[in-house]
Amino acid sequence: MEIKQIKKEKSTVYLEASVTQIEIDELKEHAVDEMIKNVTVKGFRQGKAPKSIAAEQVDPNKLTNHVLSHVFNDIVNKTIKENKYRLLGRPVLTSIDPQKDGGWKIKLDLPLYPEVKLGDYKKSIAAPKSTKKTKTENSKVNTDENDEKRLESIYETLLKEVKVEISPLLVEEEVNYSLERLTSQAKTLNLTLESYLKAVNKNLDEVKAEYSTKAEESIKLDVILLAIAAEEKIDTNDQELMQLATMTNSPKEQLGQLKSVMNRRKTIDFLLKS
Repeated sequence: MEIKQIKKEKSTVYLEASVTQIEIDELKEHAVDEMIKNVTVKGFRQGKAPKSIAAEQVDPNKLTNHVLSHVFNDIVNKTIKENKYRLLGRPVLTSIDPQKDGGWKIKLDLPLYPEVKLGDYKKSIAAPKSTKKTKTENSKVNTDENDEKRLESIYETLLKEVKVEISPLLVEEEVNYSLERLTSQAKTLNLTLESYLKAVNKNLDEVKAEYSTKAEESIKLDVILLAIAAEEKIDTNDQELMQLATMTNSPKEQLGQLKSVMNRRKTIDFLLKS
């Protein structure tokens, strides 16, 4: 398998990989071995039929998808390992072109974790010295309101001052997800998306532009907060993580995501106290 990096820009790597017929055939053999374990052939116990007979029962579309999944993962894993990239989000498969020699030419794009230049962010978000907490019967309410306004100000400053490029692949994915939710919302009102947008006096391009801006800002903030957490050595230990996982009934495969959420929350608390 030959993997070429066509270009790298805006925290995105564009790849082109060539897979030979021999490699595809080898992967198909392994895939068939795996898939026939679950095939039932009349006259034989499950997984005990001769390979030549059981292979005829394998769905060719499922076989191709199985092989493609292995090729896809190999391309991504080799690229990340060789270049020490840090993936942020899901790779995007853009094309698969069969070649005359029986091989495949595959193009895919990888959204990468961007470089974050925090600079002197503490100085940028420093609260004015004249800021004082209100001491009244409603002091908690006032403090909460002050924290909310302070946090909004911090977010605006970080987005303006911290340099970071987000992969357009991530933004596009979020925009599509938001459009799907909007379409579902319109359906609950017995409206098409077009009718719904007309009712709120907007067109699709305007909505996409709004979603794109919000998505980019949201992803930027998440990345910046995690960068600050790393800079300030803010982390969640295993005990804290397991306690929250138990409280929220979070499965083990979501622990990494849960830890990121907790670290961002701790970083927000840290920024409010700065």
